[in-house]
Amino acid sequence: MILVVGAGAVGTILSTYLMSVRREPVKLYVRDKDVTTLQTVQNLRVEHAGAGHPPIVAPKPILTQSLSLDDVDFLFLCVKFRDLDTVLDALPPIPQRCAIVCTLNGVGALRRIHERLPQARVVALTVMFNGQMLEPLHARITTRPQILVDCETGRLCGAFVGSGMDVTRTTGEAAAWGKLLINLANAIGALTHTTFKDLLTQQDLRAIYTAVLDEAVGLLEHAGITYQLPSPIPYRWYRSLIAGRTRLPWWFARWRNGLRDGSYPSMVADVDAGRTTEIDQLNGEIVRLGLEHGKPTPVNAELVSLVRKLEGMTQPPYLTPAELRGRLGV
Repeated sequence: MILVVGAGAVGTILSTYLMSVRREPVKLYVRDKDVTTLQTVQNLRVEHAGAGHPPIVAPKPILTQSLSLDDVDFLFLCVKFRDLDTVLDALPPIPQRCAIVCTLNGVGALRRIHERLPQARVVALTVMFNGQMLEPLHARITTRPQILVDCETGRLCGAFVGSGMDVTRTTGEAAAWGKLLINLANAIGALTHTTFKDLLTQQDLRAIYTAVLDEAVGLLEHAGITYQLPSPIPYRWYRSLIAGRTRLPWWFARWRNGLRDGSYPSMVADVDAGRTTEIDQLNGEIVRLGLEHGKPTPVNAELVSLVRKLEGMTQPPYLTPAELRGRLGV
């Protein structure tokens, strides 16, 4: 049995793919305030932004208001970091057979779960797709559906077989660190209100992204932390593509990851809506690590500061790419 906690974009998309093949029974945890709304929804639905991709429609899983783990083998945590402690506080003792599957961005959530539940078995599931919520239990995916899973057995990966979700097995947290590096770009998009295409084609944005990555990768290598970039090339090659002047990075992202012209980081939507962002779990993680190792991280620290100032604003004062580059001094 799989229990999914979190009915946002990630929880909806993963539940839809799981329910489309039903290799494992699935339950979806529902908060009291959402029960009435979700009970009226007939099916799960995931649209794909790419042409020629029909929507995936799957039966709605069992809805539950209980966090009982008596029959649960995999507990999928698909919540925002700000809600993680609330969920962990509400959990009963974790049965030995139950694995906690962490889908949250960054590595801070994995660290928090290990701190709070040191005896629990934790599986890192790195979400490589970009998802957007449209309506309750109805989401859009704007990239290739792909997840990286630290599978200790084949059962969890096998739950997606035949669903269309591309599952790659990994070991340890290297993939989570690699995804964090890619997600450092989210703050750039949030501050300039731009898309992934803008990031990979506009020269000012590419220069900023290169500086952010250089600072972070240098720190990880200094700290002896292994990272695995989603792209199957060494960092120096990836950097040369980003820092160059051709459109190869965008063409490569479209070919490998299925990115579309209008795809944007979730942090863009968070800032636009005045919500709290995940900046502390992304660029903030680099700042924290820099302090721990006595290495300055001025570029990422400034991004953290700028994004925090926008949180909660009804009309955020976005910067142009040139203005942001000037603020960062890169």
